[in-house]
Amino acid sequence: MAGGEEHHAETHNISAGGVLFHLQAEMQVGSNIEFRISMPAAVLGAATDVLVTGQGRVVRCDFEGSRRAVAAVIDEYRFERMQ
Repeated sequence: MAGGEEHHAETHNISAGGVLFHLQAEMQVGSNIEFRISMPAAVLGAATDVLVTGQGRVVRCDFEGSRRAVAAVIDEYRFERMQ
C-alpha cells in the first residue's frame, strides 16, 4: 500500500534490508509503503506458510519490460504464521 492505495505486486527479491517487486502502477521515489508478503512453507522449509508484513520507502522505480520494477528499503518487518 502506498499513498492510501492498495496495489498487487510480484516479489522478485527480498532480504532483511530491502525488497524488489514488479507491478503495473507507478510509485514515486520516497513514498512510504506498507507491505504483506505471503511466503510458502515449501520455500521456507517450514511447517506453515508465513506472512511478512512491514513498512518501508521506495528508493527506485524503473521499467523492466512492460512492468515497473520497484525497489524499497525495509524500515520495519515482522513475521506471522498463517493457519
